[in-house]
Amino acid sequence: MHITHKLLFTGALSLSAILAVAQEKNTLQTEKDYQEAVRAAYKSNNSKAGDSLVEVAIARFPKGAFARNDFYNKQVNKQMPSAEKLKAYNKWIKAFPEPKDSADIVYDYARSGISWSYAEENNPKQNQAWLKKIRSQEYRAMIEVHDGTRFLSHKDTVTAEKLIRAGVADAEQSYPVSKNPMAKSDYYHALNTLSSLLYRQGKYAEALQYANIIYNGGGNRDNADIKKNYALLLAANGKADSALILLSELISSGKADHEVKTKLPAVYTSAKGSDAGYATFAAELETAMRKHIQEQVKKQLISETAPLFTLKDLDGNTVSTAELKGKILVLDFWATWCGPCKRSFPAMQKTVNKYKNDPNVKFLFIDTWERVPDASTGVRKFIQDNNYTFQVLLDDKTTGVVSKFDVRGIPAKFIIDGTGNTRFKLTGFSGGDDAAVEELSAMIEMIR
Repeated sequence: MHITHKLLFTGALSLSAILAVAQEKNTLQTEKDYQEAVRAAYKSNNSKAGDSLVEVAIARFPKGAFARNDFYNKQVNKQMPSAEKLKAYNKWIKAFPEPKDSADIVYDYARSGISWSYAEENNPKQNQAWLKKIRSQEYRAMIEVHDGTRFLSHKDTVTAEKLIRAGVADAEQSYPVSKNPMAKSDYYHALNTLSSLLYRQGKYAEALQYANIIYNGGGNRDNADIKKNYALLLAANGKADSALILLSELISSGKADHEVKTKLPAVYTSAKGSDAGYATFAAELETAMRKHIQEQVKKQLISETAPLFTLKDLDGNTVSTAELKGKILVLDFWATWCGPCKRSFPAMQKTVNKYKNDPNVKFLFIDTWERVPDASTGVRKFIQDNNYTFQVLLDDKTTGVVSKFDVRGIPAKFIIDGTGNTRFKLTGFSGGDDAAVEELSAMIEMIR
């Protein structure tokens, strides 16, 4: 690798040429040499060269880490019933036995995949048996919480609470000595998950203890979910005055969800002794929210030429943005597996309804990054089951529209003016429905 590293700093050759020289001169002798070369390729955004090196390394070292990881990704790391998952795992572990003192996390990844398959099938006994096989305490903590939430969706609160408490305990022990910069954040996430579960079970006093640690002990005070959970627990524990302050902050900053707005009247009445003046109080919060959003929207205004594209919708109709010039376009990149995407859809439906009679505003929901060969069936069912009136376009590797817009995460929204320029970009969804409608509306009206 000495030749490769030396040439990397000369700028005389492209990275692919450098790697070719390194291989020709046989300077890539060990798998570690290939690992360094692959890292250099990917770091330089030369994925083609990196992928090529990986293929060579797999061929040269059929029992090495590259081959092991390739086998894992192609045959083990897939969604499948537990019996099939276990069969694939056993085949993999036989081909690539785990060293006795191994610290390689990929083996824990594989075990967590099996534990999750049992959680999916609502099999707590086998799930917990495989959780115990995860060697890394820090990683096990994350998976215990993750699997616990799956049992919660099965309405098995006993197993869910047991696993989430175990996750909290493991995270509490492991994060102080962890080298992972996200370890402390993962600990607070585990605490917040437990606190939220206890709140739903009516165990308010204990839940407040954990919420207090998160909110006042180094957690993210600006996180809407954390602030909401703390506020609702304050109210449930007879601290309505403090709860009202936090709920008001959530609403005025546009981060309140439906639950916050539903709880607000009762918290206000408890804090003030009656509901007198509530209508004026609520109206002032809404006004503050609109003003805050409008101020934030002004700061986000940009002007970039938007890529043109042509895609088909679920009914087979061809949609070309070149033919939509003159209209304001709202593009929403999403996928059926994306939780934040789906959480944003009620707000998006409200916005679509608001502008349904406006011929100058067009909404296009671009389904992308799906993980199944034929996405259209699942997408159509999801849209129909939820009664959404969206026009959905289908994007895949062959059309690659998501890449043209340089999307790094979804949901991703682009608001394009009538001249074909992108004026706003939005990624993720963390606010409340009303705030999301207000934000999109402000953007649309600003670029008319």
